Amino acid sequence: MATTAIKFYASWCGPCKVYAKTWDKVTSEISNVEFINIDIEKDTTGLAAKHKVMNIPHTVVVKDGVTKAETGRLNEIQLKNLILN
Repeated sequence: MATTAIKFYASWCGPCKVYAKTWDKVTSEISNVEFINIDIEKDTTGLAAKHKVMNIPHTVVVKDGVTKAETGRLNEIQLKNLILN
């Protein structure tokens, strides 16, 4: 099964802006993962509701049918571990 990583954010969110730099770096280094960015204020997919996003930034990884989630700014190592492990 494929791995999907979703970053939930908002354009006005300061911590989200800082986290975006880490997210962009990690997404450029990892292949074979579908990366999705969702602005919670413009979410037409329903994924924010599906994953019960209450705080941002919020990261969800779905791998082999298992969903893992972390709220807050992750550093590069934390994000890679969430995606790859």
